[in-house]
Amino acid sequence: MIKDNYKSPNYNNRIDGSKIDYIIIHYTGVKAPSQNIIKWFLSPASKVSCHYFINTNGTIYSLVNDSLRAWHAGKSYWNGCRDINSQSIGIELHNSGLEDFSGKQINSLLKLLELLISKHSIDSHNVLGHSDVSVGRKIDPGIRFPWQLLNKSGIGIYSKMEPFEINNTNLELVDQAKPTIISFQKKLIEIGFELSITGLIDEQTKMVVTAFQRHWRPELVDGILDQNTRSIIGEIHRKITAARCLKLEN
Repeated sequence: MIKDNYKSPNYNNRIDGSKIDYIIIHYTGVKAPSQNIIKWFLSPASKVSCHYFINTNGTIYSLVNDSLRAWHAGKSYWNGCRDINSQSIGIELHNSGLEDFSGKQINSLLKLLELLISKHSIDSHNVLGHSDVSVGRKIDPGIRFPWQLLNKSGIGIYSKMEPFEINNTNLELVDQAKPTIISFQKKLIEIGFELSITGLIDEQTKMVVTAFQRHWRPELVDGILDQNTRSIIGEIHRKITAARCLKLEN
């Protein structure tokens, strides 16, 4: 059940003609009581909002109507879109970022995601984290968020590789040649990240690799383009490219 007894004033109209293509998942990042968080979203002074807020006991609150542009993503980018707020629904999970998400919270999230994906015909691989679309600026929903569990429920794309174990083989830095780095920079761009093709492991590339790892290799987030990270980039790139091509064919 979704409660709609609270409504945030922090919204405006979506850009004309924009379609809801994305769902962006956030965490609140604070330990304050849920009611304090809701009050913050309801305050005009905060200038922030989300469409849905899920507290730790799994209660879902609808704070902004789906048809409106909530202010949750800020400066952001994904796959050519620079106004993520106009093309997305924002979901906030009450979590400080220092603890696991509760089972009730994730169960409610899964039900909400299934509802929104069906209602707005959103592609499953377009369920993203704030850190994916705001590289270097945001880290939520963080390394504790269970992306793999969502994937097992049919939501999102994840790696089918065995759980990552730190060893000298999969952390090996192989082939640092410029053409190889360019190849991986292109893959990251085609996945959706904003990145310049330089052929160098520059600061921007490190930030994007860090964001990628936070979502798809959370066991070690260090921004290093090691062999394991490269393998997962290749796998995620293939899966997202295939999903987009299938949509075009249909």
